[in-house]
Amino acid sequence: MIATRKMSSVYLEQEIMTLNPVQLLIKAYDAGIAACNRKDEAKTSTVLVELIDSLNFDYAEISNSLFRLYEYCMREVKRGNFDTTLKILKELRDTWIQVQDSVQPEALQSCSL
Repeated sequence: MIATRKMSSVYLEQEIMTLNPVQLLIKAYDAGIAACNRKDEAKTSTVLVELIDSLNFDYAEISNSLFRLYEYCMREVKRGNFDTTLKILKELRDTWIQVQDSVQPEALQSCSL
């Protein structure tokens, strides 16, 4: 059992290390969505903190907007309103999926979020 978990952890780590920035962001949204579905305040908050930490404020307009949106989600989660946060995370994830599908893979490797 422990060996299986360790192998699973190694596999997950390797998978994450090979993701481009957009795929990594989508993975974070997936984790946030799963945590919202479980109504797991701690995990959802952790994901939102990671999303905030990933913002690139060289692109101030979009980063500031996302920052405010993530902060709003944090407040809603603290109030126990997971449905609002779930809806926002799903919409953001869908948007990034569209970006991923419309951009050349080489461009995604070098993008900075």
